[in-house]
Amino acid sequence: MTDWKELPSTARCFQLDEAPELIHVIRTGFNDMYMVVHEDAYEYSLGKVEIGTKRDVEVRYKINLD
Repeated sequence: MTDWKELPSTARCFQLDEAPELIHVIRTGFNDMYMVVHEDAYEYSLGKVEIGTKRDVEVRYKINLD
């Protein structure tokens, strides 16, 4: 049986103003690719995943990933 080993996190979490909406931005193992996982209290977009480059994510969500 193989055991899971926890690695240092490559994820960051952002909240939209005071709204109960979060995005989790996760750097993937591929060069300059990020996953954005949506989470919201109303479950409208819960689990929605988008993939893009760092620049794509920064422009789309108006955030800084540095």
